Amino acid sequence: MKQFFGRAFRDSLILAAVLYGVALLAYQSNFSGTLIIAMILASALVAFKRLDRALYLAFLELFIHPHGVLITTTIGGFSLSLRMAIFLGIMLGWGIGLLVKRYKLSRKDLVEQPHFGLLILAAAIGLIIGVLSRDPSLVFADGNAYLFILYLLPILSVDWTSRRRHELLQVLAAGVIWVSSISIILLFVFSHMDGIILTPIYTIFRDLRIAEITALDSGLYRVFMQSHFYVMVFGLLVLSMVGTSVRLKWLLGLGALTFAIVLLSLSRSFWVGLIPAVIFVLWILWQKHQPKKIQVAKYLGWVVFVKVAAVVGLVAIVLFPFPSQDLSGEDLIGSLRDRTTENDVAVTSRWNLLWPMLDKIVESPLVGHGFGSTVTFQTDDPRARAINPDGQWTTSSMEWGWLELWMKMGILGPIAFLAIGWHMISRLWSYRWTDQSWLGTGLIAGVIFLFATHFFSPYLNHPIGIGYLLFLVPFLSHKKTATVQVEEFVPAPIEAVRSKALASRQ
Repeated sequence: MKQFFGRAFRDSLILAAVLYGVALLAYQSNFSGTLIIAMILASALVAFKRLDRALYLAFLELFIHPHGVLITTTIGGFSLSLRMAIFLGIMLGWGIGLLVKRYKLSRKDLVEQPHFGLLILAAAIGLIIGVLSRDPSLVFADGNAYLFILYLLPILSVDWTSRRRHELLQVLAAGVIWVSSISIILLFVFSHMDGIILTPIYTIFRDLRIAEITALDSGLYRVFMQSHFYVMVFGLLVLSMVGTSVRLKWLLGLGALTFAIVLLSLSRSFWVGLIPAVIFVLWILWQKHQPKKIQVAKYLGWVVFVKVAAVVGLVAIVLFPFPSQDLSGEDLIGSLRDRTTENDVAVTSRWNLLWPMLDKIVESPLVGHGFGSTVTFQTDDPRARAINPDGQWTTSSMEWGWLELWMKMGILGPIAFLAIGWHMISRLWSYRWTDQSWLGTGLIAGVIFLFATHFFSPYLNHPIGIGYLLFLVPFLSHKKTATVQVEEFVPAPIEAVRSKALASRQ
């Protein structure tokens, strides 16, 4: 399956292991500062020599770790993370390359991305109002994710040939396989080991903010990583490949892996986002293939197989007889059932937050309240009530993602993101006129998934969501410089193919 697995996939997987290994070394030692400086210099050197490779590193780090703090240090009272180090290094290397004319950024490239300019303006408004209203350190902590948008500049400076786009897909696949493997290993470890082993493992994963490991009833555990977002996107790409020449065993295997992570994460926001995204993919597949009844029955059989394989796989991991434990299949079903009910403090707290947020928006609907602004509401979360028994809780991080954009950046915030989404979808829609329609379909479904998920969990104001929108930019390229033919991935320049298709109809 050359779309996702090749040399770039292998190298990215090795690099992911190296980053985690170095992070564990830094966690157990005092070398964090040295490692961060070394990463800045290494990223700058790679960015100057091979900008595309440096961007692969930036995307891979995003795919394998949700918060970017695998390594952190404090320099001059300022906390500097691995993600920030990579960002500073790449921007430094790209900037030097731009000055010496090794790279160039044309006005045309910038003009073709006006929607990102609109988002930058909205973020600037949120920054200015925030700084004028509250502690700048709080403002930066709340709004620093929007600095990720600046990656657009080096991305536009790369000539995204078919080979480079192919390698970018392999980097995505490597990140997905990595976080899926980590999640499954954690499920096994926490389902079988005792407290002596679990305590240090839990502490490391908590401190490095890799995963949220939550104890459920009957000794079960929920393993959730925000990076699971990209597993869902990958699954949508795999679903979009139904009906292509890709071998069925690959589609079924990768589909089962994706569904297993859907169940393991127990994220209701993901479930909400996947519904419209999957419906879109199925509609496109129906329009494209016009399957007969026998084919529909066959597809439904595959769907059942994927779901059963995912469930059986998770049950086998949890109930594996060594080391011994006392769980049962009924415990698994009960945990999933409890997660889908309304009797969850996260659900009630989210609804309690809604009206205070709306009241705040009404106070300043045009320009918002700026980054760092807070809302006070009544929460049922026992952790919050342990601090404030009356349940009153003030936060600057809100679950209602679209409303948070509006509240902090004014109406321009959500409008900018909607404009970017429409721009991406309209450009990717052109893939329907190529033999790579699966790619456009899957990437569009990813946008739908992102925007729907953001209703209940904030992803667009996080590097994960912003990063996905930037990840799409190379696939919008119209440059006719592709010289390396990669099997089952080489779309012709989009506009050229579309024009040819339209001409043939006249």
